[in-house]
Amino acid sequence: MQRRRTWRRRAAGFTLLESIVALAIFAACGMALYSLFNTNLITLNRTADVSRQVVVVRNAMDYLSAINPRDKPEGEVELGGVEVAWQSTLVEPVRNGQNTIGGRGDFEIGLYEVEFAVTDEGRSLGTWRMRVAGYKKVRGIFPGQEF
Repeated sequence: MQRRRTWRRRAAGFTLLESIVALAIFAACGMALYSLFNTNLITLNRTADVSRQVVVVRNAMDYLSAINPRDKPEGEVELGGVEVAWQSTLVEPVRNGQNTIGGRGDFEIGLYEVEFAVTDEGRSLGTWRMRVAGYKKVRGIFPGQEF
C-alpha cells in the first residue's frame, strides 16, 4: 500500500517532458496567430494604398476632363500632393460640330486619347488612358466676333 501512495505523489505534477511538449504546442499556436496577424496587416496596408490610389486617379480624371486637350495637349500638375503628367493624341479627325437642328455648329471638335501617369513622392502609381473631346470655337453669332 505504501507503493501506491508514492506513485500518486509522483503522478500529481507535470514532468519536464510534458512541460516541453506544452511549450512547443503553445509556441506553434503563437507563431500561427502571429503569421495570421501579420498577413492581415499587410492586406490592410495594401487595401489602404488601393483606396488612396482610386481617389487620386478619380481626382486626376476629373481634372483632365475639364481641360481642353486641343488647347493644352500635354502638361503636368500637382493635385493633393501627387503629380499628374499627361499627353493627348488625336484619335478621330477634327470636324465641324453640329447645332441642335443639324446645321453647322460654332465649334470644331476632335476626339483625343489622354494618357496620364500619376506619381506620389517619386513612386509611380500607374498609367491610365481616357478619351476626351477637344474643341475650338470657330464661328460666332455676330459677324466679326472674336474667338
